[in-house]
Amino acid sequence: MAVINDPWDKNNEQPPDISEIFNKLKKSIKQPKNGKQPNMDQSKSFKVILSIVLVLVLISFVSSTYYTVNSGTVGVLATFGKYNDEVKVPGLHFKIPIMQNLHTVDIKMQTAHYFGNRDMPDEDGVVNRPGLKVLDNKSLPIGIELSVQYTPIASDASKILSQYGRNYFDKLINPLVRDIVRNVIGNYNAESIAQQRSKIGTEISIKLTKRMSGLPFQLTNIALRNIQLPEIVLKKVKEVQLAKQEEQRLAMVEKQAKKEQQIKTIQAKTRLIEVTTSAKADAEKKRIEADAKSYQIKKEAEALAEANKLIAASVTSELINYHSVEKWDGQYPRMILSGGQGNGLMISLPDVTSNKDR
Repeated sequence: MAVINDPWDKNNEQPPDISEIFNKLKKSIKQPKNGKQPNMDQSKSFKVILSIVLVLVLISFVSSTYYTVNSGTVGVLATFGKYNDEVKVPGLHFKIPIMQNLHTVDIKMQTAHYFGNRDMPDEDGVVNRPGLKVLDNKSLPIGIELSVQYTPIASDASKILSQYGRNYFDKLINPLVRDIVRNVIGNYNAESIAQQRSKIGTEISIKLTKRMSGLPFQLTNIALRNIQLPEIVLKKVKEVQLAKQEEQRLAMVEKQAKKEQQIKTIQAKTRLIEVTTSAKADAEKKRIEADAKSYQIKKEAEALAEANKLIAASVTSELINYHSVEKWDGQYPRMILSGGQGNGLMISLPDVTSNKDR
């Protein structure tokens, strides 16, 4: 941002006047009191001094024909006060003494800080200004603290000097930043500004970039650092935040209750499934046991029938008579079966032993 003048033009002084130097030299040579012409020694001293002065003037003239431009800056020559369009890059260059003066322009990144309540001293490439005070769409005061970084375009150094001069920040950049911030904040109300900080910062950056697109400066970065709201708005915002926190807490409690209810429902269903499964298992077990028992009885009956069948097939009349004789106890039977083939009659015999006893 700084513009440096050529040392030849330092403190707005003009190149030394040779005639003035000669007059001073003449006055410095003492004249004799009797008004006579100076002697040879005085004349010789005058010539020596004159020679020294001419050599010094020549050295000064030659040294003023070249100059250097430092890194981070560019040079612009002014010929009889008019800035040339050609920009001198860092390095050694030559110019016409007396006719041309050198002006350098700092093309390093410049930073403007807007913060605090009072103006702070500027530094090299850094400008410090108080925070911006603007109004929202309800005319409530809003404090904005931000930083703006930009870089002068080297090829437009002559344009910067001719149109804006040395203090281009106060003439152009500062009013432009204030205007953009005021217009953007004026579209919002104080209650929503805190929640839309990111959107506001982006909008300021976009609008400032658009406004600086045709200027000899390139916007590098905008950082929205702080937004200061009125006390009444801060109180309301705090109440809203507390209400939201309570709402979130209740929502979490409700969510936890639903989760617990879901867990209980799942547990009940699981228990029902377990009970149902156990009942089915018991019923199936009993059915299997009943089937097994029925099968066992059936098999036992079949085995018994088969045994009886075998027994019946092995019983003959001779076997029956044999067993009858084998088991006879010496007493007569009281009933006999007359006839054969199972069609006989049962006849009751008298008790022979009883009659005999009588």
